[in-house]
Amino acid sequence: MTFPPPGQQPHPSAQGYAQPYPQARPYPQPYGFPGQFPGPSGPHGHVCEVCGAQPATAVTVRSHQGMVVIMRTVTRRGVFCRTCGLSVYRQMTSDTLVTGWWGILSVFVTPFIVLGNLGARGALRRLPEPYGASRQPLHPGKRVLFRGPAMLILTPIALLLLAIPALVIVGLVVGDGDEPVPLSVGDCVRNTAEWPDQRLEKVGCGSPSAEYRVAEAASCGPGDYLLRAEYLVDAPNPGSCVKRL
Repeated sequence: MTFPPPGQQPHPSAQGYAQPYPQARPYPQPYGFPGQFPGPSGPHGHVCEVCGAQPATAVTVRSHQGMVVIMRTVTRRGVFCRTCGLSVYRQMTSDTLVTGWWGILSVFVTPFIVLGNLGARGALRRLPEPYGASRQPLHPGKRVLFRGPAMLILTPIALLLLAIPALVIVGLVVGDGDEPVPLSVGDCVRNTAEWPDQRLEKVGCGSPSAEYRVAEAASCGPGDYLLRAEYLVDAPNPGSCVKRL
């Protein structure tokens, strides 16, 4: 092997000459990097990666699955038109409403997944109707709230939220009617409960329903019943009783 004179570079084709390494290609940016979108582009922007329609936008949709102790979150990132994107959003959110609650931590994660998907839904609904599809688009199907999983999960929650104020109102109305009416000596009453329980109602002494009369303690006999404390507000003697007429 011959060597070139000092100061002279060897010819590139000389045997044994170490060729320089080719310049490395830039590493592709991951999806989601600002300004980077997967899929082809059309004359008016990005096209849907499913059907090829325009306009389209990049969104991220997630679904969650709880498995008692462990859990799994599936992420779908892509560029979709309004029709295909809503189909992906509705299916993944609907699946989350069914499988997202069956875990200790998943109970707390699932609401955030569902709420997070609303951002993708809003971006998709702002798109106009797609046009120029070159392939069959996905069918969007029913809205999430009108699907079986959502109705199965959300209907009991809605009923519970409506039942709480209704029970409070009923309790206030019925509770006011059940408060004992204060009795005085000489009043006539009837008992709508079985003795020794007392649910006394004040009635006219000439009424056929009158059963007992409120008397002072001094006239109470062995067969009479002492009034409970809640009926003694206006009674002159705390030891008043009721005597059968």
